Order: sequence, then structure tokens, then C-alpha cells
Amino acid sequence: MTLRTGDILDDRAAMARFDQSGMLAAIATVPHQLRDAWRRTRELELPESHRGRRAVAVLGMGGSAIGGDLAASAFADRLRVPLHVIRGYELPAWVRPDVLVVASSFSGATEETISSLGTALERRCPVVVVSTGGPLREVAARAGLPLLAFPGGGQPRVAVGYSFGLLCGLLERAGLLELDEGTIEEAASVAASTIDRFGPEVPSQQNTAKQLAWTLVDRLPIIEASGPLAVVARRWKTQLNENSKTMAVAEELPEATHNTVVGYGQPESIRDHLYVIFLASPLEHPRDRLRASLSAELLGAAQIGHQVVPVAGETRLAQTLSAVVLGDLVSTYLSFLYGQDPSPVDAIAYVKKGMSATDEGDDE
Repeated sequence: MTLRTGDILDDRAAMARFDQSGMLAAIATVPHQLRDAWRRTRELELPESHRGRRAVAVLGMGGSAIGGDLAASAFADRLRVPLHVIRGYELPAWVRPDVLVVASSFSGATEETISSLGTALERRCPVVVVSTGGPLREVAARAGLPLLAFPGGGQPRVAVGYSFGLLCGLLERAGLLELDEGTIEEAASVAASTIDRFGPEVPSQQNTAKQLAWTLVDRLPIIEASGPLAVVARRWKTQLNENSKTMAVAEELPEATHNTVVGYGQPESIRDHLYVIFLASPLEHPRDRLRASLSAELLGAAQIGHQVVPVAGETRLAQTLSAVVLGDLVSTYLSFLYGQDPSPVDAIAYVKKGMSATDEGDDE
């Protein structure tokens, strides 16, 4: 571990030296991405065959799949049909012509998505493609599939505003979700406010994201949440993996109080290297709030560090996006403390190179 000390998180020049690909600048675009995504779905020509389906299957991996997870969670109280994210090569048998299939790939070359899309087309499912280009966009053109295109560049995981927002708008257009521009604008505004409050210009003494990053140095982060924020906890976990180049764990309440709490005691030797973050929302079920409090008491008794992090926003959508960008900032700041550029993902590139013996694509 190469730990950077001093005031690096309050030194823009020092952070810029590590942030070679502009991760902080990319995070700042997420509110714009959401607004632009909504606009693009207003212009989409969606056939009647794609409306009023009995379920939605989102095909995707990594940063291209997270939009489906976030939508299913944020709108669990209003989605009219089930929404499932399919991560893999095989399409489940229940995906038939009465299911709307969304093939989401940032690069348009994700081999798992292309494989399952082929099966969806064989079954004559209604399909919408979400991509910046590549083979998937070519398939959409040849097959006459509705296409939601968005700007490329950067890492797939930073395009979360597009992967989430395009799906939200598509679900509304398909008659499966009641949603309006005002709700989208509120979420974008809250996310922008979160970036303003915890962005790189705000000193560490007033910046919760920078303080959290310092707290997580040389510790295994365990992110815990309930309800709609449980998916956000998973997003924090994957961003800590990819941006900070560190191990991380995501736990979901109430499930964690049926098993995880029993494991706080061992191994005793790593207690000082664990840190639990509870993402908290006024909208969470009061029983889950109590479970988090009791979990914190058990963590305290086991002498394991922990902290409650409140999430901004009045609606599920706003809280989801606000919590996402907060986690993105924390993981990016932690990468600087570890002396890392947050953007490159060499281990993923290694896996892709090892898979390159086939002719299939392998980008998210």
C-alpha cells in the first residue's frame, strides 16, 4: 500500500496528478446525464409492441447493469411489472415475447449481453438497445430495434446517470412506470447539491466524503443499507473495488441481522481493519432503522468501527442518485490516498485479455 499523507485531499494539483483521466470531472456530470437521458427518451419512437409488457429484463454487466438495479429498487413502490437484471450469457426461460428486453452495453461489445440478446431475438421478444455504439448498435440498426444512444468516452461506471436515466424514461414511455420531468429534475438537483457539498473544492474539515475516505484507509469497507439504498450499498462496494482498488463488502438489511451480526467476533485479528458504513434514509422502514441501531450496538461491543451516513433527498429517486454520487466521491478520494489513478482497471483488462481468444466482445 502506498499511502499519501498530508493534505492531499485539499490540494487540487496533487489530486490532479493522480486523476489522469478526470474521474472527479466525470462524477460532476452525473446530474446532467440524468437530465439528458430523460430528454433522449422523450424523442424515442417506441412501437406499440414494446408497451404494456408483463415484465422487463435488463441485459447488462458492470456499469451497464447498475441502472437496472437502481431502477428496480428506487421504483419498487410504483413499477407496474417486475424488473430483473440478467448478468450472464444465458437468457432465463421466463423471458418470452411478452417481456420487454433492454440490452444495455456502454461499449456495445459486452459478450454476455450480446449472447443473451441473440436468444431474446430468436424468441421474438420486443427489444430496446441502450449503448454508445459498437456491435450492439449495429445489431439495432440491422434489426430495426429502438435505440437509446448516448455519448461515449470515459469508464462505463461513470455513465450511471445515463444507464439509470435512460431506463427510467423508457419505462415511463412503455407505460410501466408513472414518472414526470419534475421528479427527474428534483433528483438531478439533489445530486448536484451533493457534489457541491462534498466536491474537491470543499475542505476536508467540512467534507464528509473526504473524511470517510481517510477513515477507510487500510480498512475493509462494509457498506450496509436497507430498502432502495441496499442497491446503492452494492454500488459503493463496486466503486470502492474499481476506483479505490480495494476490497469491499455490501450487506443488506434486514437480512444482515439474520446472519452477518453473528460473525462480528471473528477473526479477532482483523477487527481494527474493518469499518461499517450504514447508509440511512428517513424513508427506510422503521424496523430496519432499529435493526441498524442494534447492529451498531453489536459492532461497538465487538470494537469494530462504524458510522451512520445520512442520505439527502425527499424522494427515493433523489436519495438514490445523491447516495450514488456520494459513494463515487468517497471511492475516488480513497484512490488518491492509496496513490492510485481511479480510472484504470488493470485487473479487469487482464481478465479481458485472457478471454480474448474468442471473437466475442468483452466491454461493459
